[in-house]
Amino acid sequence: MQTKIFKKEKEFCIFPTFPFHFDGTFHKPSHFPDKLSTWESGKYWQTIRIGKKLFGLKIENKGKTQKPKIKVSVFYNKNISDKEIDNIKREIIWRFDLNADLKEFNKLAKSDKRFYPIFKKWLGMRNSGSESLYELLIIAVVLQNATVRRTVQMMNALLNNYGTRLKYDGKEIFAIWLPEKLKSVSEQNLRDLKIGYRAKFIKRLSQDFTEGKIDELELRTFNQENIEKELMKLYGVGPETVRILLFGVYHQYNTFDHIAPWQQKIYSQLFYKKPLVPANKIRDDIKKQYGKYSMLAVHYIMEDIFWRRKNEKIEWLEKEIRL
Repeated sequence: MQTKIFKKEKEFCIFPTFPFHFDGTFHKPSHFPDKLSTWESGKYWQTIRIGKKLFGLKIENKGKTQKPKIKVSVFYNKNISDKEIDNIKREIIWRFDLNADLKEFNKLAKSDKRFYPIFKKWLGMRNSGSESLYELLIIAVVLQNATVRRTVQMMNALLNNYGTRLKYDGKEIFAIWLPEKLKSVSEQNLRDLKIGYRAKFIKRLSQDFTEGKIDELELRTFNQENIEKELMKLYGVGPETVRILLFGVYHQYNTFDHIAPWQQKIYSQLFYKKPLVPANKIRDDIKKQYGKYSMLAVHYIMEDIFWRRKNEKIEWLEKEIRL
């Protein structure tokens, strides 16, 4: 594992569309705990790769819900160009959906008497995706058929062997490797990290990205159907992974078409207060109520229960996530 220390720093500001919820956007308690970012109220740290160059980020809340402003501090060790600063700013705006227009969604939320208190509490929260397409794919692979505890073990093993540790602003944050770094790594080397069949997926996906089979930035200009077609060309990427990527990387809100078994149990409790409701019924009910914003609405309700978990024990939820 490589370690880099960043001491130089440059700052700029971003003004998200309003309303805006900083903590709800930059911290997602429903995500499995990893070494890729850290958060405290009003402050967030992560690494970002522009081209092949790594930088450290510190993002701070400097505004209010109706008048949002965030300050970004970029940490580096040698030099940084104006173009790199512009690219970092562009990536932050895109990844955290900071230019989103949620007026229509917020109006729809007001008509939901049952869940409106949740929507009101998180008013302005975005469905942020802090990772690049390749990085989120790696995370999706280690999430497959695994408990949260197992996923954490596998991710830590991969980061400790192939990731980069950045030290800056008193923090230690890890960065996922470049796909070409695994070119000379055998599938057996990966299996030795006890990640099982996922070794093959990670090896082949890394090869696809090394060969430039997909252009993450170009896909941002495509419609949902064409993004889906392109993503399905990647090795091992099926409908469930595509759904994760469409929402998490490309901010498509109308992606509530497939419900995994673990999600079915949680949604059954959240929406019906029952142990298990048929997945088709959950899907149809949600889509009827929230339409093209179905996935975003579910995201708000899901994140709310995980924020509650930070302060109270929710027995049925603990049973499902097994962390």
